[in-house]
Amino acid sequence: MWTDPILEELYAIRKEIAAQFNYDVRALGEYLKEQQRLDNRPVVSLPPRHVHPPTFLPMPDVEKVA
Repeated sequence: MWTDPILEELYAIRKEIAAQFNYDVRALGEYLKEQQRLDNRPVVSLPPRHVHPPTFLPMPDVEKVA
């Protein structure tokens, strides 16, 4: 089976980073937030988007199958 060497490298890097944080996504997120804070670059913070529930069209009248 053919494997993509670029993807294999990305998978290895992902595994290495995950191992550094004991596979804890929250710890990785906190680390990245701290790095962002220390970088002193402007950060864009957008207001939350309001999601409206979908509107459903009425079903056409169909004969009931018994």
